Amino acid sequence: MRFRILGPLEVWSDKEGWSAIGAPKWRSLLACLLVRPGQLISTESLILELWGDSPPAKANNLVSIYVHRLRRLIGDSEGRLLVYRAPGYLLRIAPGDLDLEEFERLVAEGRSALAAADPQRAAVLLAEALGLWRGRLLADVAPSTLISTEAERGNELRLDAAELRAEADLACGRAAQLVPELRRLVGENPIREGLWLLLISALDEAGRHAEALDTYTQARHVIADELGVDPGAELQELYARLLAADASSARPRKRPIKADLPAVHAPGAAPGESAGSARPADAGTAAAAPGASADHLVEVEALIGAEDGSGPHGEGSGTIAVGAVAAAAGVVEEPASLPPPRPTQLPADIGDFTGREAQVRHLSEMLVQDEAASSPGAVRIAVVAGAAGLGKTALAVHAAHQVSSAFPDGQLYVDLFGASARPAAPGEVLARFLRDVGVDGDKVPVGDDERAALYRTRLTGRRMLILLDNAKDAAQVRPLLPGSASCAVLVTTRNRTPDLASTRFVDLHVLEDTEALTLFSRIVDDDRPAAEPDATAEVLLACAGLPLAIRICAARLAARTHWRIATLANRLRNEQRRLDELETGDLAVRSSFQVSYDSLHAGRHGINPARVFRLLGLWHGASISLPAAAALFGESDDDVADALETLVDANLLESPAADWYQFHDLLRVYATERAQEEESEADRTEAVGRLLRWYLETGEAAADAVAPRRYRVPREPAAPGYPPLEFGAVDEALAWYGDERANVVTATLQAAAAGLHDIAWRLPPNLFPLFNRRGNWTDCVTSHRVAVESVRKTADRLGEAWVLDRLGWSLARLRDEEAFGYLEQALAIRRELGDTRGEAQSAIGLSEGYLKVRGPGEEAVKYLRHAADLLRPTDMLSLRAVALNNLGEVHLDLGDLDAAAECCAEARDIWREIGGYGEGWALHNLGRVYLALGRVGDAATSLTDAIGAHRASGELAGQATALKYLGHARLAASDPGEARTSWTQALSIFEQIDERAEAAEVAASLASLPRS
Repeated sequence: MRFRILGPLEVWSDKEGWSAIGAPKWRSLLACLLVRPGQLISTESLILELWGDSPPAKANNLVSIYVHRLRRLIGDSEGRLLVYRAPGYLLRIAPGDLDLEEFERLVAEGRSALAAADPQRAAVLLAEALGLWRGRLLADVAPSTLISTEAERGNELRLDAAELRAEADLACGRAAQLVPELRRLVGENPIREGLWLLLISALDEAGRHAEALDTYTQARHVIADELGVDPGAELQELYARLLAADASSARPRKRPIKADLPAVHAPGAAPGESAGSARPADAGTAAAAPGASADHLVEVEALIGAEDGSGPHGEGSGTIAVGAVAAAAGVVEEPASLPPPRPTQLPADIGDFTGREAQVRHLSEMLVQDEAASSPGAVRIAVVAGAAGLGKTALAVHAAHQVSSAFPDGQLYVDLFGASARPAAPGEVLARFLRDVGVDGDKVPVGDDERAALYRTRLTGRRMLILLDNAKDAAQVRPLLPGSASCAVLVTTRNRTPDLASTRFVDLHVLEDTEALTLFSRIVDDDRPAAEPDATAEVLLACAGLPLAIRICAARLAARTHWRIATLANRLRNEQRRLDELETGDLAVRSSFQVSYDSLHAGRHGINPARVFRLLGLWHGASISLPAAAALFGESDDDVADALETLVDANLLESPAADWYQFHDLLRVYATERAQEEESEADRTEAVGRLLRWYLETGEAAADAVAPRRYRVPREPAAPGYPPLEFGAVDEALAWYGDERANVVTATLQAAAAGLHDIAWRLPPNLFPLFNRRGNWTDCVTSHRVAVESVRKTADRLGEAWVLDRLGWSLARLRDEEAFGYLEQALAIRRELGDTRGEAQSAIGLSEGYLKVRGPGEEAVKYLRHAADLLRPTDMLSLRAVALNNLGEVHLDLGDLDAAAECCAEARDIWREIGGYGEGWALHNLGRVYLALGRVGDAATSLTDAIGAHRASGELAGQATALKYLGHARLAASDPGEARTSWTQALSIFEQIDERAEAAEVAASLASLPRS
């Protein structure tokens, strides 16, 4: 199964298992296609479903982008499943890929079984079908005409199936258990007569005749109140029979089986002062010439007053010229001071600036917020941080223009060249700023500290905005900060500056799909993307949301009007040439990355972050952990962590979680390119080999912790490498595997691609105990298929048998007939090589195949007896205990309880002697035997011990299975509360490991319990 819609929409992937789709529009688009599988839905219809009557201007292109995103998500990069066919799209669903189709199949089989007078089988099938539901159909998809219609139809299907299952349960004599569930259904669907009919029948068959009659009265009142009519003929006939029947013996006629279910479509700026406002810096500038002393001023006033007899401001005809007075007083004449200049240095805003509304709003609020009265010197500082090419400068300039009216005294701007080899010196910037605010060049102090002091003085009380673009670090920014809360500072940087006090950050990320498309369309021309939606989507995916890359692609297309967008999309497909294509004029993604890369310097312990950046580009995984990175570089965790965090601070690497790291898609391409150009082939091979060997050896260590007594893959001769991790407990090993689950599959693929076939074939079978404990059989199959190809290239026959055996076992667990071919090949090779233990292991695998694929029978018994006999004279006690336990389980399923008890008890005793996870399986099979024998207390004890053993070994499937049978034991002991507890826990685990059939069975058991 690949898609689940009976509840929230979920998609299966080999790396992640079942996962939801985070983006609501992607989810809605896929939902529309899933409820109409194999049917062409026009783009126009999809737009209507996604946006209703208010679609965005580029809705066609957005649909194409969402389709490309979904193809990646479902592993359909070539578009074979999610297909474009004019005028829209269709989704091809294989049989068994959609839970709704599986539900319909099970219901159809259940209906047929009921019609064939086999209610027991019908009840099982219908319970399994209902167990597939996890809530309302497409519960997490936004309502639309199509989705709402299908949700209602799905609810109708579910109710009809519930009625059918109730009929089957009634026919099986489970009337009393049905009553609580039917009461709930009637309460939720009070005008559904079929449910009233079933509830009344169940009550009567359970011997509750009076309640049945009273329930009919309730039904009649409800239907009359809701619909204004009497109950239908079938309900009235049942009521008449109940009235006529003798209370002790009468039973109503069973309700006829429905011929069919209803038809259903396949699921398919704070205001500032005006420019003319008085400012402290203006006060007194007209009264005194620079350099004049107080004494001189007194003399001047005295002279003026003595001459006209009217005081210092007199205007009599005897007024003496100011120049003459000044000369008489010995003062050098200077012109009156002018108001200080108002610099307006912001670069021009970008006409096609697109998106970032939230960031623009946030920056504007930070820059124009009210000054803190209690902190008149607290300067507002906003920092825009992000990787190269994200549009930091464009955002800062745009935001600065939005709030410029709030800074009437001007705006200062400088490019600090912080990412270059020669960042601007703060002292030189201060000198320029001082000249810009009116200080004569010969009055600019020589020392940096004096310049900073004068700069702060000049800006005190003035409402100015300072934009410091492309800063290197806090040390470069700090001297350029004013000292007055009347000013605000906006900084852009590629490096994080956590040591800059009183700072608020805006971390810039890639553009959303809608923003990316809008930017692209504004530059190219609205009509061209609309004409080629798929090609546009492919170009934008290659740009990975990086504004610089999008602008370059759009500019190239705008300059080449004869090009189709598909032409550029084809050029971008080659990842090795992608950065060559992302260049036009003086814009280039590569050079933008290069500036940040060239600014990297060796850390205090001598590890060069630039080399770390390069080598990271060699790893094919989507992310890398700190221990794995240390293995890649061959250095200690602490030293490597310093270098990795340097890259994070430089926005050349992302850290989604502590000690985990990942690249932006285009930075990964650039890192790989740098590694190819700057690292020798030998160094590249050594680094990759060291990492992959670390995965192999750490995987072996994890398997040793989980299954220390297993029959092991022969170890290859020790080779120099990086020390693997060690695990002191099963939980630690399983936690490591859980974190690295996707990467161990990637490591297998990369080892095979690199020609490291010894690693590629050994890694999957060594990880088998971990795959097994977590039930990750799809991952197991994927990696072992690669391992088969690699081991055959090494001509290692014993290794080939190992890989074939583990692949066959994995396919058997998935109930795939293909398992038998691989297991038989493995058995033949091991017989040929005289590998007795291996032959026994393959025989056990074949029995597993027969048991899982074809059910318990003599073939399974034959292979298990053969394995047990082969192992009797050996010291492989653990493997022999596996054979005995499995043989006991087959005997149990065949009804031979004595033989089952004997085998399981012997297996239990062996494991108690040697230790190991298998004791839990033997105990839980013994519990099943006791349950079948009616020894309920012994069964509960054995199953409880089994659960404890399974928990200690991290065996999820074992825990869930033992809990399932413990629930039956509790119910047999007349303790439905404890039964509910056990089954609830079992259901949770079965759903976690995606055991759908088991989950459905447990869900049906829970549904049969009376409501507490």
